[in-house]
Formats: sequence, C-alpha cells, structure tokens
Amino acid sequence: MRCLPTWLALVALLVWVPRAAAQVGPSIQTQVSFTYDTHWRSNPSQNEVVLASHTVRVGGATWLRLRFQFASLWHPGDETRGAFLRITSHQDGAVQELRTRSLQEWQLSTAYFNGDTVQLELVAPPRAGPSRVVLRNVWMGPLLYAPMSQCGATDDRLPTTDARIARTMPVQCTAWIFDDCASCMTTAGHCYANATHLDVAQFNVPLSTALGVLQHPPPEHQYAIDDTSRQFQNGGVGNDWASFGCFPNSNTSLTPFQAQGRVRFRIVPPTAPATGDVIRVSGYGSDSNDLNWSQTLQTHTGDFALFSGTTVRYTPDTFGGNSGSPVIRSNLGEDIAIGVHTHGGCNTTAPINSNAGTASTQALWSTARATPLGVCAPIASVQTYCMPKINSLGCTPLIAFTGLPNGSSGAGSFTIHATGLLNQTSGLLFYGYLPAAAPFQGGTLCVAHPIRRTPVQSTQGAATGTNCSGVFAFDMGAHIASGADASLACGAIAYAQVWSRDPNSSFGTSLTAGLRVAIGP
Repeated sequence: MRCLPTWLALVALLVWVPRAAAQVGPSIQTQVSFTYDTHWRSNPSQNEVVLASHTVRVGGATWLRLRFQFASLWHPGDETRGAFLRITSHQDGAVQELRTRSLQEWQLSTAYFNGDTVQLELVAPPRAGPSRVVLRNVWMGPLLYAPMSQCGATDDRLPTTDARIARTMPVQCTAWIFDDCASCMTTAGHCYANATHLDVAQFNVPLSTALGVLQHPPPEHQYAIDDTSRQFQNGGVGNDWASFGCFPNSNTSLTPFQAQGRVRFRIVPPTAPATGDVIRVSGYGSDSNDLNWSQTLQTHTGDFALFSGTTVRYTPDTFGGNSGSPVIRSNLGEDIAIGVHTHGGCNTTAPINSNAGTASTQALWSTARATPLGVCAPIASVQTYCMPKINSLGCTPLIAFTGLPNGSSGAGSFTIHATGLLNQTSGLLFYGYLPAAAPFQGGTLCVAHPIRRTPVQSTQGAATGTNCSGVFAFDMGAHIASGADASLACGAIAYAQVWSRDPNSSFGTSLTAGLRVAIGP
C-alpha cells in the first residue's frame, strides 16, 4: 500500500490492526497562469448580446477549471438575473451559466470541464449596464493514481450506480446524501480538514478514459460546496467524519437531493455484528486493473467484522478515493448507513484484517448532524419575484402571504393570498420547483414545468358588478403538513403563482407575480 502525501497522512491505529491509511484520492489540481480581461462592457441594445468571447486552452490538459480574479456582472437588483458568464467545453459541449449569486457560491470559479479547451463568454440581456470579468488562472488535470486497500488477493469491486453518492473534488473522496432536514452530505473528516481540499461535489460521474484520466459530468451535475456548512473531525480511526451542504446547481437551481430523485441514506446506530450481516461499501476508489473505472463508482460487499466504541470494521475492498463512502448494512436495507468509511487496513495476503470507518454514534458527528450550519440549516423565507399581468380593469393582481413555511408546522401556519382579482370568478394556485419567466397567456409564467395545481376556488368579492374586489387564499401550511406532496419538506424551495379568470383579458386569464418559498424545519 503506497503512502499518502505527508500533508494528507493520518496516523490512526487500533492496537490489533497493523496499519490503517486514510483513503483519499490524490490532489489532482495543477494551477497555471492564464490572464484575460473583458474590460467594462455594456449592452444598450434591445437584444441579448455576447459582449466578450475568449477561447481558453491549456494544451495537454485532461480537464480545465477557471478561476477569476475579479467579476462584476450587471443585474437589476436581483443577483439571480442579469448578465452572466457562459462556459462551454469544446470537447463535449457541456455548458455552465454563472450569474452574480451563483458565481459567489462557486467562489469565483467554475465547474470542471473535460478536455483542454473551453469557451468563455460574457452575455448581457437587453439594456444591461456595465460588466467586467478578469480571469486569473486555470486549474488543469493531469493523469494521477491513488493508493489502495484490498481485502484478499483480488479486487472484487463491481461498477454500480447510486444517485445518492458523489465524488468530491479537487481531492478525490466520496460523499453521500443523508436524511437530515435539508438532505445534506457527509464524508470523511480528513477529506475536509482543509476547506480548499473540498469545494465541488459531482454526481453521475462518467467513466474515465482508457488511460485512467478522470472525466467530469456536465455542470448541471456539479455542485459548489457551502464552506459555512462544514463541520468535521480529523481524529483518526473512529473519530473521522465531516458533514456539509451544497448550493443549488447554477444551471438547474436544484439541490443534489432534488436533482438526484429525492433519494438519500438513513443513518442508523450500528449494533454488534451478527451471523449473516453484510456490509457494502460503494465509492469512487482508484482502479489499476481497469482504468476506465478508476475514480468512478464501484461497490463491494464483505463481512461486518467489529463494532467497538466509535469504530466499525468490515472486509469489502476499498481503494484510494473511497474515503467518505457510506458503510451500508446491506442485509438490513440498501438505504441503511451505520457509518462513514475512512481508513484502509486490509491486506492482499493473510492475515487479511479489515478496513475501518467511523460509527454513526460517534458523539461529535451526531451533534453536528443535529445542529447543522449554513445551507444545511434552512431558514423559512418567502420572496416575491417575476411580473404580474395587469387585468382587464387595469388592476394589478398582488400575491402575498401570512406566516412562514415550516415542515413542522401545520394548518394556518402559512397562507398564500392574492388580491386585486376580478370578483366572482375562479382561480387556483400552481407551484413547482424551478422558477421561470416565460411568455404565457398574455402575461408571464413564473413557474417552470412540471407544475402542480391546487383545487379551483371562487375569488368571491362583491356580489354584483365587475370590479377588482376578488381575493384568493390557499393554506399552504396545511398542504405541507398533509404530506400530499412529499417534495414539500424541510429544505425544499418551491415557486408559486396564482392564476384566475378574467373574461375580458387576452386569453381570458389573470396572473400574479411569483413567490419563492423556502421551507424551514
């Protein structure tokens, strides 16, 4: 077993185990200087315009990631709108768009792009004020290998897929979504002992090349990690864990949990090994037998060897890059994790020994999961966005709310209202999980498909005549508490809009602006 670099080495031995090595993959980023300045540019025209375009190429690089020295993107008071950067891989056409807020979340950097060339564009909407971006350097990816820990003479891991498990970058470890309020993530503490070691989580990772060169998923499957959410302990075997959260994806606005099909692991306390117990470890370990599978998701099952104090031991094969993998008690269910894998300890010849992880009952890790930080501690909030459609009487329908959306509250805790509607007509609330700003029925559709609709109700108001006394109210608190839509849970972000009838308007309809609803605990 090769040793890790000294800056990542961890000495953590149990008395009866001859050796235990932390199982991160290598740090693979090489920084090269690459300066480019768009200078200040505006768009006075009526059309969206590419203000600047530059080809960034580092010959021989297996992948690229850009780092900016300065970025000021014009926006109309909303950091999710306005001018944006568009980065496109020449190799596979993968695209990332970064506006002011997402560029801040990505800490003035981009996702990882396959190949040695990307196109950097500064794009501005109509009548956009000045924007400027200065590129400072580029990180490039070489071909690297990582140490292993194999239980027996052969590497018995098999390729697998699991929507819950991610590869972290730039240090290659494994992380996974677990069942806290915001469906955040956990990994090994030595992977995250330094915030610069872990700033991107990648899902749906493709095969590496035939030479073992890492390939990256499209930017819509890469997530910037919120460093303020980081909690960790780097204390060796049995005391090695980290928890963290990711910002919503800059392209899709979805969190990892939302994008990956709302699946996650249940963290449960381990009990002493029993006959028939099977432990599965799935992670992004290196592979020298089939380089296509190096640092891609593989899995293996083995025996549950020991639960003692804060340590669990087992015999599935693990390699460098497996650090942070879920320790799954497979015979009880493929969604049950009893710990996080952190250290190798197996041999390829007798005695085989076992690999090791931190038990889920480790006190500090348990406390961290119960007291999340940053994006892992969602705060209930509601914001208005988008544009309403003025109705046939010249009234502007207004959307508003009372209370706050919380997963633990119930009926009456959060109500969405609309006023300024035509009286004695009908209306409904519709919502979804992505925002939009698309032309729709003579107004603006503020919610992207797929859309869920609530039952139709009367706008009431004045019993006679036609005026703007109509109102609408929907008890979203009761809807959340009912469980009718499992996606409306703690940590979720939903987008809502009220539609109502207006016979004398174009398309016979009226639309409010939208509400961005972030659901708290």
